[in-house]
Amino acid sequence: MNLPLKYLSNLPAETEQIAEEFGSMVSCGDFILLKGRLGAGKTKFVSGMVKYFCHANDSGNIVTSPTFSLMNRYFCGRDKSNKETIIDHFDFYRLKNVYDLENSGFFDSLSSDSITIAEWGDKIDFDYTNIIKNYYFEVSITVKDADSKFTEENLYREIIIEKK
Repeated sequence: MNLPLKYLSNLPAETEQIAEEFGSMVSCGDFILLKGRLGAGKTKFVSGMVKYFCHANDSGNIVTSPTFSLMNRYFCGRDKSNKETIIDHFDFYRLKNVYDLENSGFFDSLSSDSITIAEWGDKIDFDYTNIIKNYYFEVSITVKDADSKFTEENLYREIIIEKK
């Protein structure tokens, strides 16, 4: 796995496709921290991960941002070793400190049984490297414009995936 990976995405569907490709590098026990401004495409990235692990034809997993619930859990069926894949999707936007992080159920989700993904994980001053048992990836999504004219048509996303 040669990291960091850098991608450009012009459409939400492209962001999902990039996440699906990245999914082949991820396994249960991994943690993925998503960074980016509001509307950057963090939830679309999670949607691509869920499509990869839960198979695109599974209509039971509709990905939405867990802004108010703090966590959504997606049950994705069995992998090649007949183990069920679970994705725990957190949104830390409203959390203020480590105490809030603990109460969100985040630490309980960090096991070899699930993939843990956190939007806005950089809002809390916490060193995740000390608690992650497997791989820790950081995905930064930056919205850019193709020229100095800011319109929806010329927006694109730069997605950088790093291993911490």
